[in-house]
Amino acid sequence: MKEHDRGARWGVVIVAIIVLAVVGLFAFALWWSDRPGDIAHARYTYSASDRFTRRQLDAAGKTIANAFTSFSGCTLDKVAYDETRTDRILDLEDKTKRESPSYSSSIYEAYKRYGRDRILMADVDFTCDGSEPSLGHGSQTMTWYLLLGDDGTTWTEIDHGNG
Repeated sequence: MKEHDRGARWGVVIVAIIVLAVVGLFAFALWWSDRPGDIAHARYTYSASDRFTRRQLDAAGKTIANAFTSFSGCTLDKVAYDETRTDRILDLEDKTKRESPSYSSSIYEAYKRYGRDRILMADVDFTCDGSEPSLGHGSQTMTWYLLLGDDGTTWTEIDHGNG
């Protein structure tokens, strides 16, 4: 075999390795940017409730966790329901509406339409790696608002957010 042929073969091998490395890096970057939120290690805590059964609270936690999977680059740490806090927030919604009749929010509208006994507000603690700019980096808390369906078992998200 000639020296020239040996050099050409090594050139083909090197180009093939480079192409495979670039394709591999591209695939990794695509996976990394579009991976689902991690819900595997989430903790769920619920206060005593006069409104919801343990089964309903567990279903609410699962509804939140399923929605959380769209938070790429984040890990769900904790979902907590505190009925006293929910009552305080709903009371604040009433007070705000009395003081400002033009006030409206998705929570207020659902609460007035379906009643207090079907609204659940949960504090959701999570940590993000910063790969999603709109979610930032580090530990965060968000409130999730859910409505219990007419069947008494399914939950629908009303809203979620930091404010």
